[in-house]
Amino acid sequence: MYHEPVEEMTSDQVAVAILETIPPSMRAIREQMRSGRAAGMSVAQFRLLLFVRRHPGTSLSPLAEHLAASLPAASQLVERLVRAGLVTREQHAEERRRIELRLTDAGAAALADCDARTRAWLCERLSGLDEAELDRLAVALGDLRVLLARGGA
Repeated sequence: MYHEPVEEMTSDQVAVAILETIPPSMRAIREQMRSGRAAGMSVAQFRLLLFVRRHPGTSLSPLAEHLAASLPAASQLVERLVRAGLVTREQHAEERRRIELRLTDAGAAALADCDARTRAWLCERLSGLDEAELDRLAVALGDLRVLLARGGA
């Protein structure tokens, strides 16, 4: 377990610590989530489902940009997930050329199952911490979230 530094840290030292901690942590979480995806689901399909969950009603262009894919490739990916019953594709009410993508109940359930497995994995990693350590970690993460949400100010 990481312990608090003996000496006072500068903002630059804390910034370095954040940059050395958050990206590898996110890689580990993403890898765990990917390993928990449904059998036969590609990483691109999984990323598509996650994006649609975060952005219900999204259209194809932002999705293609997120996936770093062409519009035709993203459209084919969507079509496969529509056929699998994980995503719906509907025409926008006012813009006939725009489609809106949403998760189906089955798509949401597939992601919820993956989320549950990832939370269990995280809980296993946290199980060695005592209550005070969990509290300190929760407070620090909350403070970091608030600080970063402030944006440029």
